[in-house]
Amino acid sequence: MGNLALSRPIVRAAFCAFLALLPLGTAWNLLAMQYFPSRMFRIGPKLSGVTYDKPVQFSLRDIFDGDFQKAAISRVTDAIPVRALLIHVNNEIRYQLFGELTAPQVVKGAKGQLIERSYLSDYCSRTEGMGARLAADILPKLKDIQNFYERRGGIFVYVVSPSKAAHLPEYFVDRLPCPSTPAARTQLVPDYVGALRQGGIHVVDTASLIHSLKGSYPFDLFPQGGVHWNDVGGARAVSAIVDAINEQAGRELIPPYTFTYTLSKPANGADRELADLLNVFFPPLGYQTPKVSFQPSVPCAASPARQLNVAMVGSSFGHLPARIMIEANCLDHLQFYYYLILGRFGGMPIHELQRNLVDSDLAPLRDAKVMILEENESFVDKAGYLDPLRALLNRP
Repeated sequence: MGNLALSRPIVRAAFCAFLALLPLGTAWNLLAMQYFPSRMFRIGPKLSGVTYDKPVQFSLRDIFDGDFQKAAISRVTDAIPVRALLIHVNNEIRYQLFGELTAPQVVKGAKGQLIERSYLSDYCSRTEGMGARLAADILPKLKDIQNFYERRGGIFVYVVSPSKAAHLPEYFVDRLPCPSTPAARTQLVPDYVGALRQGGIHVVDTASLIHSLKGSYPFDLFPQGGVHWNDVGGARAVSAIVDAINEQAGRELIPPYTFTYTLSKPANGADRELADLLNVFFPPLGYQTPKVSFQPSVPCAASPARQLNVAMVGSSFGHLPARIMIEANCLDHLQFYYYLILGRFGGMPIHELQRNLVDSDLAPLRDAKVMILEENESFVDKAGYLDPLRALLNRP
């Protein structure tokens, strides 16, 4: 009893000291986030997800509109050292006791499957004839881009990547209002791709390819806790892209590969991106995903493909193919332009080389000998980087 009685004032004193130091920690973080972010003081696991800080601007207009107050409160809240810990505690309780997801952009489907709401909303809003209408709008843009590279003796391919909602609809269509018809959902990509090919565009339809492989492996080609294709899906897609490029070239411009895989629980990356976005202590990671090993057809050290100037512009679905093509297809000089301007990736191993690109940073795209332009089937003609790329190439 004596020890217990002694411990109470010590615990109270420690708690009071913690409360007293909390404002000091917050003040330090406010200073550190401005000048040396790496030295910010945090308690608890790192929060997953991308946030965009609204600048704190002091002006009469911002004060009257409330923008100054909102930005200032958000900045102070982000600086609280225990914020991440408290968020994880709250999320874990709500998830474990009530099955509630606190990430509003994530939808939980059957059998623990997770998906981003935007992909499911797109899938459920498809209408009859939409594929042909989208193709009619985008065709002149793609034609201009393709003509630019072909006039210079280059190669252009337009890649349509798959959506998890379209690949595994049975897990999700009952989770949100889904007024589209099954025919409208399944026909969008074939109609879209067919119209583009009829218009002369070199399309690599990896969406239909991946959907056709459903059930071919002892696992789905999209991970349970992620929204992007897994390693096997990416490997099959890249093989199709390389075949299309070599067919245009009339020779083996890029060496192909074979691959094997092993199954293991997801360690990091896209295989668990949505599970991590829940920001809980124990994310649902009981599923297995394939990890691929590649066997290039020729030793990359001796392959002339190492010097090939390859550029890829695309969405988040482009990251995995870019990595595979650098590592397994010997394309040492390939550079991936994420949404054209958000980031430039390359190197071995692939990593971010530059972010927030300006016009002058995009000039090397004009000299690419192979241009790969990727869009996801959920956002064709809506990604926002085709028009700037077309404008760049149309400059004298």
